[in-house]
Parts: sequence; structure tokens; C-alpha cells
Amino acid sequence: MEAIATSNLFLTVAEKKAILSSHDPVMMKFRQALRARVIERLSTLGVQVENPALGWWYPCAEHLADAAMQYALEPTDALATWLRNTTLDIVRLPTSDWVGPWFRDHAEPFTGHLETAHVCWGISAVLSLAGDVFTDEEGVEVREYLYKKGVVLCRRWLLKNSHLGNWRGIMASGAVVASAALGDEALVAEFTPEVARMAQAFQPDGSYGESLQYGNYLANALMLAYESLIRQYPDQARQLDISAYGRGMAWMAQSMLYRKPMGNSWGQEPRARAVNFNDSAALFRPSGDLLLHVAARYDDSIQAGLARWLFQEYYEPVPTQGPHDLATFGMLNDWGFLTLPLLTRACKPISPEAATLPLTVAFSNGNTFVRDGWDGKSILAIQGGNNDGVYAPGHLQGDLNSFMLAYNQERLLVDPGHSCYRNLIHGLESATQTHNTCTFLIEQDMLGLQEDLAKIKLLEQKNVLSRRLIHADGTMGSPVERGGRLEAVQRVDEISLVVSEVGHSYGYPIQEFARCWIHIGAHVTLVIDRIQASEPVRTVWNWLINNRDGKSISQIQGNTLTIRRHQAGLKLWHFGEAALAGPVYAYLHDAYHPEPDQPGEGRPGSGLLFRHTDAKNSMTISRLHLIVADDVVHIDDWKATHKEQALAISKPGINIQLTGTYDDKLSIKLETGGITYLITDCNLTTKS
Repeated sequence: MEAIATSNLFLTVAEKKAILSSHDPVMMKFRQALRARVIERLSTLGVQVENPALGWWYPCAEHLADAAMQYALEPTDALATWLRNTTLDIVRLPTSDWVGPWFRDHAEPFTGHLETAHVCWGISAVLSLAGDVFTDEEGVEVREYLYKKGVVLCRRWLLKNSHLGNWRGIMASGAVVASAALGDEALVAEFTPEVARMAQAFQPDGSYGESLQYGNYLANALMLAYESLIRQYPDQARQLDISAYGRGMAWMAQSMLYRKPMGNSWGQEPRARAVNFNDSAALFRPSGDLLLHVAARYDDSIQAGLARWLFQEYYEPVPTQGPHDLATFGMLNDWGFLTLPLLTRACKPISPEAATLPLTVAFSNGNTFVRDGWDGKSILAIQGGNNDGVYAPGHLQGDLNSFMLAYNQERLLVDPGHSCYRNLIHGLESATQTHNTCTFLIEQDMLGLQEDLAKIKLLEQKNVLSRRLIHADGTMGSPVERGGRLEAVQRVDEISLVVSEVGHSYGYPIQEFARCWIHIGAHVTLVIDRIQASEPVRTVWNWLINNRDGKSISQIQGNTLTIRRHQAGLKLWHFGEAALAGPVYAYLHDAYHPEPDQPGEGRPGSGLLFRHTDAKNSMTISRLHLIVADDVVHIDDWKATHKEQALAISKPGINIQLTGTYDDKLSIKLETGGITYLITDCNLTTKS
């Protein structure tokens, strides 16, 4: 391994000068925040300052890189000593430690894992930004171990595995960044095509088939690879396609809900909330460095502007907001060591409204969003079928035809999120029965007790998919089918229609499960289900309510459920013979953590699960639900009257009439605000 002379991979002379001379208030605020977070860590050797119980691999990359960037800008003896000692301690660890924690495969010859790549990132940042803290002999030692314990182990993983997923992107990025830091052109040339291949993991519109959190995790890794190349190896960097994830900024903007305090152990600072389908945090915000990278490097002015707007909204108000030890793994995202140099290049922000993002929209991964306005009160988010297949399958939950509803900055109908993968409850929180969709009883329980329902054999969606393979000739296998199709997404005036069919995701005997959402203005959502089975099944409708702080108040009256949560209320009517029972004490998680019983993990009862269970088995089921959300003081003003093929919905000042049939096909007339709308099959029009 023959080295070449390198300049700094992550900071040019011009960028450094621009940072140090800048009087821009945003730049100055983040300079101070970086300085403060690094200085706070200097009193403790190592990278586990914030949480000694957290494995050292998790904060390694961000703590080393933060300190290295701060040293490059404002070197001090104390910082040099911390960087030198901490880095040498890490590189001198046994190779088995670089493999990762106990649950990773430690069979010899050692193969790298995610943790290996993260260590590569951190050590590479130190070599590039603060290489002079080492003696010549120490520098040789650091470089040797980075290659032998980092690059070699990442290469073994890449050679051993032949599927496309976020893991591959992380491992390839770890190898590229380390190779660039070592100044080895041959290694850079070897691994850059592996990073370039990962553009094919994103859906055609830049969304990600696995989840918001994992899409960000992969994009952040590809960003690190690009930034490690662009200043020193621009020809190699040009192989990497920023547009693969850059065009997904609209998806990320649509996925964000609002900022407000979370309470409990999170304190009183406003924190981001996001639509967290599949394995993703409710506290998600896109990684700060990734946003500024897109804002600085991507040539689509709208997507770049949206990225800059997301940074402005979710980072600029609170640059010191922690924790700062879970970000590079994507568990709780943060801004990092590249924020300052990328701020010198970033474009101006463009808000979703200024970008004219639609109020009703669907993405290739099935994520569908309906808003009453960008400054409105309601957000309906749906996990519909994805017509393009899943480009990079991974962690999925049984959430097809599930949905979330937020009103007045309160999440009401929610997704459970995910907790430590070693938790026994993880399988349950990933299952269909804990999402706002249908399950089917296929063994009748003779006792019929509410608490026995969880023990009966349920038919749920398959949420473990086959992998998308990379063939020996380098070509890609087809995207993997998940078993659903989004059949309609339309908006006319304040009326939105979404239709999704996901019967295949359950398997036999379900032939069809078509769900239609009709969202009217800020308050009203109609949910119409049509189910066909080849043998009789008993349908269960599951409703998961947010109770993470224990402040939700529920009331059951017949088949109607009323929820009061802070300043928002929800009322749910079931028009049919299914009995309503609950709550079952479920889980609602804020964010993932690699260890159990940590901040972010929900307690029993943080989610309240209610179920409508059909009175009998049937082969053909059609059912209507009405959901109304409003200010809590007005929720009881809403009335609903259902007679045969007519439904009247009203509160003072609002009247909505629905007539027609939904048994075999949709044929509905909807009247509101003096306008008549027609819904026929999957088409929404106004009556002329």
C-alpha cells in the first residue's frame, strides 16, 4: 500500500478562510456550538462521554470528526492531546473490537459490519483534518491499522454479500473514505464503483423503500463518500450520483410534521416530529450535513432549496440540541463536522409552499400525504402499496394500508415506531396488529375474551421480503414486490381521494383488501374498506392511539371511539356490526436505541390499541369508518347519521352529505360547501 501526498479531504484553504472570517449569524452560531460540544468532551478520554453504557462504536465517528474539524479551525494543545490519545486507543484495539458488538458475527477471518465503517469514518477525519497530532511513527501506525482493521474488513463484507441494501452503502462508504484518507488511488478506484452502485437503492423519485430513517442513513453515508472525494479526487466523485437521493428532498419535506417539545426525558426544547412508517423515529429530522450537502452540491434548485429550508427549520433554531452520540447511525440525527464548510456553499432556502409542493401527493415507496395547507391543521399520512416495487428491501413493518393522522400539532392515530432490535417486543411492534390497518382471525376462540384476541392465530401481512440481488455480471435484480398497489391519488378543491389495494401482502385466503380514504378539508376522513377472501375470515380493524405521556383520554360509546389529547380531539365511528374493545396497552416509541430500556423506548400503555372485531366470519366485507379531528372543545359538536346508503356529517357551520354504494365498487356522491363531487371506482370529479 503506497501512499501519495494528500491535501485535506474535508476542508480546503478557501473554506477555512471563509469560515473563520464569516460574520454570518448562522455560521457564527454553529461555530460556537461546535466549539462548545468539543470542549465539553475533552475532560474525558474516549468517545463515550454522554452515555458510558453506550457502545463506543456509536459515537465514534461523530465525536472524532467533530474534534478533528474543530482542531483544523482552532487548534489547541488540549484538543491535540485528546485527539491523539483517543485515536491511538481505538486503532490499537484488537481487530475483533473493530468488528462490532457481541451480536455481530465474530467468526474468523473477521468481516466488517456497520460499526467497522463508522470507525473508518472517524479515524479518516482525524487523519485528514488533524494528522499532525501524531508523531511520524504514530501516523504510520494509525494508517496501517485503518487499512488492516478497517478497509480489509469492509472489503470482506462487500465480497461476501451480493444484495443491494443500506448495509452495502455503509460498508462501501467506509472503505472509500478510509482509502481517500490513506491517499491510496488504487483503493479509491476499487471502491468508488461500489458507492456509485448504491444510487440504484433509491426509488425512482428519490424516496426510499425501507423507511425515512434508513433512507437518510444511506444517503448520509453516500454524502460522506462524495465529500471525501470531491476536493482531492474530483474525477472519482463525478461517478457518484447526488440526484439519486437529492431528488428525495420533497419526500423528506412532506414527511415532516412540526416542531414542539416532546416532554419526558427530552426536555422542553421543540423537537422535530415526522411520519415514521416502518423502522423510523418519530423524532426524525434529516441529517444536517446531508441537507447542506444537497443544498451546496445538487443542481436542482428546488430540491437544493428545500434541503436548505429543512436545515433552517430543524437545526438553526437549536444548534446545541442533543444528544450528540446517536447521529451517524441515524438513530437521532444531528448536524456534524461538515456543516461549517458546507454552509459556505449552500444555496438559499425554499419553503415547500414557495416550491409549490402539492398538498396531496404519493411517492414511489407508497408514502402518501394529504394536508389541508402547509400552514394548516391536519396531516393524513398513508402507507399505500408501492407500484414500483422495493428497490432496496430491509427492515419493514406490517403497515400496508395503515395511516397516521395529526391535528393541531398532535399525533392522534400513530405508528408504533421501533425499539431495540434485541427486545422481545420488537416483533410485535412490527406486526400488522399494532398498526392502523386490518388483521384477520383464522382460528375462532370459544371464550371470546378481549385478552384472548392477542393469542388467537392472526393472519397478518408478510413484512420480511427477499433480497434484491446483484448478479455476477454486475447487473441488478428486479425490485422486490411487497404485495400492494396504489390505485388512485387525486385532489379536487379540498377533497382528496386515495385508494390502495394490498391483499397479496397477507397471502391465502385474502384475495383483495382495498382501502379508500376520502379526506375532506381539515377535519373529516372517510375510510372505506372492501375485502374479498376465498374462505370466510373474521376481520379486525386496529386503531393505535398516541398516549406516550399518559395524557390521552378515551371514551367508548357503542361502536364509537372518542379521544381527547391536549388541545386536539378525535372521534371515530364504525358503521357495521363489529364490536369495539380496548384499550390494549401497546407501545409507542420515540426513537431507536441499540440498548434496551433507554430514552426513546416507549413504556407499556404509551400506545392505546383499540379493535373493532367483526361479529362473524365472511368472504366479502365492505365497511365504512368516519374519523373526525377537531379542537378538543369542539369534538363533541360533530354528529353523524347513517341510514342505508346515506351518511350525514355535521357540526355548526359544516354539513357533508354522502350517498351511494361501496359494496362491489365505489359509486359515491359527496356534497359539501354547495359543491357536488362524484367518486366512481378510482376517479374523483365535480358534478357539472
